Amino acid sequence: MCSQLNSAISKPNYRLLLKHNADFRYLWLARACSFFGDSLYNLAISWLVYSMTGSSLQVGLVIVAKFLPEMVLGLFIGAWVDRLNKKILMQISDAAQALLTGTLAVLMITGQLQLLHIYLITVGLSIMGNLFATSQSSWMPELIADKTYLISANSLLSVSLQITRILGTVAGGILVASIGNSGAVIVDAVTFIVSLALIQRIKQRSKAEKNSGAATDLSIFAEIREGWKWLRGQTALLLLILLGTLSNIALGPSNVLPPMLIEELLQGGSSELGIFNAAIAVGLLLGGLFVGSKSPRRIGLWFSCGLGVQGLGMCVIALSPVLWTACFGNLILGFGVTVTVIPMSTLFQLLVPSPLRGRVNSISSMAFNISIPLTYGGVGILADRIGVEVCFGLAAILFAVCLIIGLTNHHLRSLDIKAPQSSRSPQTGQSV
Repeated sequence: MCSQLNSAISKPNYRLLLKHNADFRYLWLARACSFFGDSLYNLAISWLVYSMTGSSLQVGLVIVAKFLPEMVLGLFIGAWVDRLNKKILMQISDAAQALLTGTLAVLMITGQLQLLHIYLITVGLSIMGNLFATSQSSWMPELIADKTYLISANSLLSVSLQITRILGTVAGGILVASIGNSGAVIVDAVTFIVSLALIQRIKQRSKAEKNSGAATDLSIFAEIREGWKWLRGQTALLLLILLGTLSNIALGPSNVLPPMLIEELLQGGSSELGIFNAAIAVGLLLGGLFVGSKSPRRIGLWFSCGLGVQGLGMCVIALSPVLWTACFGNLILGFGVTVTVIPMSTLFQLLVPSPLRGRVNSISSMAFNISIPLTYGGVGILADRIGVEVCFGLAAILFAVCLIIGLTNHHLRSLDIKAPQSSRSPQTGQSV
């Protein structure tokens, strides 16, 4: 497997990538815009649900509603992504998400919003968001002609996500406190419209569109089986997926419990919640810059050590008596998340054959998220009974278990990617 990746990774050159690859530049701008809106939306909805119900369990259930559609429909979405034009699928996703968030804002402004509406709109946003993410991940290797720039592209997207997340969470806290939750949701709807317009400017056509006849000879179920047949022969990838699933369980408290942590333990409000969420974004940003400054080779060790760093962050949060130490723990947590995700995402993009990429991405994504609905609901119940700090402590222990498994497994330790330098153009593959 390592031989397939020789000369495939280099240190990033963001300037060259954005200068010479206009298609990726438009994708990058579109994602940065929608990332900003999503940050506003996530903060507004979590605070709104907690304010409406006073229960962290309800916050957890809304997050369950966000992940559950991917569990049910993710494999089918992956198969359709392999069949159809990815650009059109991404634009359909943006248009649908703009309509859904706009509807939510109208319900909020008119005073007709009920908890059921939040659940239904969350499900719709989840389906469309999964469609966009799967299409983007599958299309990326086609947009980046020189694969030496692929990890640079993934790193840049991650760094941009965190910068806009920092801006979005801070702005979200201010907006919620000043003009209410509906203002944040309206801004989110506008960002989807802007993203749609930017995606339209991408000129390259996806391979699925050029070869659409070949993929439709099989049924959807046969195509899904084809993707699984390939994946089950990749031992190292399967182990990464297993540990990723366990780590997602451990991340439950960081996704469900921040409102409860801030209000009940640290006596804060929406502005403090925005600061706490911005802290993990800073950590994710620093992690992305760190990965971008290196040439990752020992992917297994990077992944395992990243899990250990996440456990350390959870432990700091669990023991924090004041806001600033909790924010520091969240920063550490975010750093650990990014140093595991970027190299692993690039690995999947490089190893998976283009005709199978949508299906394999969906299979791995479903595996990562398979435990999230029950875990997040369970975290809400546990927090109501045993306390928020204990939940963060248990998460730290689970991360420690994942770290031990990763460091003691031969397949993961031996996963090595060659990382020579490259001076080739990210668009044409010619010297620059």
